[in-house]
Amino acid sequence: MNKFKLICLSMALLVAAPACTDLEEEPFDVLLSQNYYQDKNSIIAAVTRPYEHGHWNGWDGDRWLISELTADQFVWPQKGRHGQDGGDWVRLHRHEWNNLDSHINGGWEGPYQGIGQCNLIINDLTNLNYATMGLTEADKAQHIGELRVLRAWFYTFLIDYFRSVPIVTQPNERKGQSTPQEVFAFMEQELKEALPGLPKNGRPGRWDQGGAAAVLVRIYLNAEKWIGTPKYTEAGQYAQDIIDGKYGTYSIDTDYRGPFRSGIKNYHSPENIFEFPHAKNIYEFGWMYNAMMHYQARYSLDNDWGGWNGITLTPSRDMEGNIYPYKLGKPFEKYSKDDKRKQPFRTTSSNGDYEGFFLIGQQYEFNKTRGYGFDSTKVVNGTEEYNGKPLRYVDQVGRFSEGAAGLAKGSHVETGEENSGVRLLKFPWLPMSQNLFQFNSAPEIRLAEMYYALAEVKFRAGDKASAARLLDAVRKRNFPEDKWEEHSYQSNLSRLTEDEFVDELGREFLGERHRRTDLVRWDKFDDAWWDKAVDTEDRSVFPIPLRQINTNPLLKPNGFE
Repeated sequence: MNKFKLICLSMALLVAAPACTDLEEEPFDVLLSQNYYQDKNSIIAAVTRPYEHGHWNGWDGDRWLISELTADQFVWPQKGRHGQDGGDWVRLHRHEWNNLDSHINGGWEGPYQGIGQCNLIINDLTNLNYATMGLTEADKAQHIGELRVLRAWFYTFLIDYFRSVPIVTQPNERKGQSTPQEVFAFMEQELKEALPGLPKNGRPGRWDQGGAAAVLVRIYLNAEKWIGTPKYTEAGQYAQDIIDGKYGTYSIDTDYRGPFRSGIKNYHSPENIFEFPHAKNIYEFGWMYNAMMHYQARYSLDNDWGGWNGITLTPSRDMEGNIYPYKLGKPFEKYSKDDKRKQPFRTTSSNGDYEGFFLIGQQYEFNKTRGYGFDSTKVVNGTEEYNGKPLRYVDQVGRFSEGAAGLAKGSHVETGEENSGVRLLKFPWLPMSQNLFQFNSAPEIRLAEMYYALAEVKFRAGDKASAARLLDAVRKRNFPEDKWEEHSYQSNLSRLTEDEFVDELGREFLGERHRRTDLVRWDKFDDAWWDKAVDTEDRSVFPIPLRQINTNPLLKPNGFE
């Protein structure tokens, strides 16, 4: 956990972290770099500071919201008097945003703040004499290299969301936007040049060769959409090299829970190529918990947090209990009943063992006497529509508590109630009483993603058999041995259609900020799903926020208003 301490220490580094659209900030409290960098620890603290911002950027707030709530698997339904929030979640869900949307503005500001931090520290480190601080030129090259990778990773958000954006590499630099092709070429060059100087299998939470190569896979896989030039061959080659161990040693975790419980009780999943570590009271996985969990979840999950009762899975069933006919969405229903992940979440020992990824059905209090599981004699009640009544999460959205009058309102983002929607517990928030709460890492890039990327390359090339083999290499862990044959793609090759491939991407990477990008890449982002009609115009690129255009006169609208 020393890295966490360094991250927190580094937050004391008082420097401007400018965004490219407002680079002439007035610093009120600045510690000059020549006074800050005094020893090895101060250098490491500076290097790790942008990583803390990286976690916030990817797993806390706007970037997660516009990557998942604009897609088909998650929604923030209004639940009675809660969650209306000025219509924010309706606009994201139904693709009705515009260039004034605050969350889309956050999709611009968050990455550029991280880029600003990287630029500033790269500039500082370039001018430092490492030898006087007990470090080598190789250390210097590695530190600058990993910051270049981190900066390129921040740019993946920008090119994905907006396409034409400024390339900013110096502190206090204001520029107009470059073409998507120029941005892509910059990212590619940064990653390729930095990769050889990085270690293999570096410390958790720091970019290494495997991580840099995996970001290359991501940009190549999406190149056709981003720049109009397919680069699936390049994506496949790097993915294969990662799988073969060229850039480090990784393996698919045999436990379906493994990649998501990394960090708990000092476990590190061999599948996680890059993860953001956490620790209670140091740096916590808090936003995701708050955004997804009901106010009463603290009684079921054993902690003292309140939760916002916000984000849920989009519903699989209509008001009468019938499965919706849409091809997309219905995430909970898309998991087979034989899939271990579909089990209702429950802890199975006081050592952090658990099963299942979802909270659904009647909620019970945590069994404090036993130290794990639930106490079936103690029902958790609701606080709003079901105040004093049992709280049961349902895979539906509707005003059932209002009877016929509520049913007449239909199933929409605006017509939820406090028990609407299945809750995701893929990221295991474990009991606080066992000192396990908030210690799980955020798995930013997993080896499974490389298998699926290579499978997609094979599938697009017409090699369905190889695609099935690669997908099955990951999927087998999700099913009991006696049920595997009927679920194997290799044994049921005709089942692996394009629609099934998209569904499988949704199952494997649920909640990992992949879904919008995947749907765009597969030309399905404008399709219909629950409470969202087919888009009448291309919505696959966000408009450059008006706030940014007004701030930087060199910026021009990108044509997606």
